[in-house]
Amino acid sequence: MVIGKNEGADIPLGTTFSGIRKGRVDGDLMHLRSIDLGVVANVHLTLKQVLWFGRNIQVVPGGHAAGLMVEGEGLSVLSDALQNAAPREYVALTAPLPSRESV
Repeated sequence: MVIGKNEGADIPLGTTFSGIRKGRVDGDLMHLRSIDLGVVANVHLTLKQVLWFGRNIQVVPGGHAAGLMVEGEGLSVLSDALQNAAPREYVALTAPLPSRESV
């Protein structure tokens, strides 16, 4: 299980993450900026469990942090990226946006 923060829309169980990106926070407290360091690896990790405030829920809520249980190809790459992140670096899982089909 890893702790992740969702800065966007809700992420439902079953979402498959396809990439790992790294970023870095630069600047001082009054002038912080985030720098995208690019894709570290392509993966195929599926969100199987979300633990939020001690209970299992169906989505990672937008704007919140939660415990994430993922399964699939790329777990060792994710582990390495997290363990080897330099000071002020962060690791992000990316997933394709759901398609919006017109009815």
